[in-house]
Amino acid sequence: MIAVRPPEFAPRLEYAALLLAADRFVLADTFAFSRQGGHNRTRIGTGQGPQWLTVPRRHGGVGVPMTAVEVVDDGWRRRHLAALRAAYGRAAFYEHVAPEWAAVLETRGSLADVAAASVRFAARWLRSPAEIVRASDLPGAPDTLAAVLAQAEGDTLLTLPESAERDAEVARPAVAVLRFTERERRQSHDGWSPGLGVLDLLMAHGPAAADVLRAGIDGADPVE
Repeated sequence: MIAVRPPEFAPRLEYAALLLAADRFVLADTFAFSRQGGHNRTRIGTGQGPQWLTVPRRHGGVGVPMTAVEVVDDGWRRRHLAALRAAYGRAAFYEHVAPEWAAVLETRGSLADVAAASVRFAARWLRSPAEIVRASDLPGAPDTLAAVLAQAEGDTLLTLPESAERDAEVARPAVAVLRFTERERRQSHDGWSPGLGVLDLLMAHGPAAADVLRAGIDGADPVE
């Protein structure tokens, strides 16, 4: 199975689950940046509730590909690391995860470069079996789903419910929707906060994070 998704910054757990379920994963960094996506932001847990961490960007026009979105260096890396230390400094795996994440934040280039590095970071920690490639590295740098699928090998497109209908219009008949339910798990703060990004999972579970994710995967449904 192949997954084709724009890279997300410290991706949400549904996205991370795709990294475990797909055989090949194309980071569609040639697709247009979306303010509604997680391309430049993630949620972490704090003692005061969830908090967004956002990578500041230079605003462009509609339809600008992620590879052309400029990151604004306004000290955000320092702020992110300080926020992570405040939120997770006492977490079980903070000392193991934080140094590698700090290296990810030093990635230079476009927003696509930063987000892609963060996805690869998640894939390493989750021991993802997927071969990960960037659309910008494929011949001709395809910038639509149809064009990516024409270049990338894969007999079935594995997608998420939010884009199943749209993807099926392009990739029929071989489209499957991943069934994933976030299960309540140990977190680094009191209470239970669903909808946080992969950093929250890694801080609390470290190398066991993949097992936690797999417990929420219940197969994939073909799109009729």
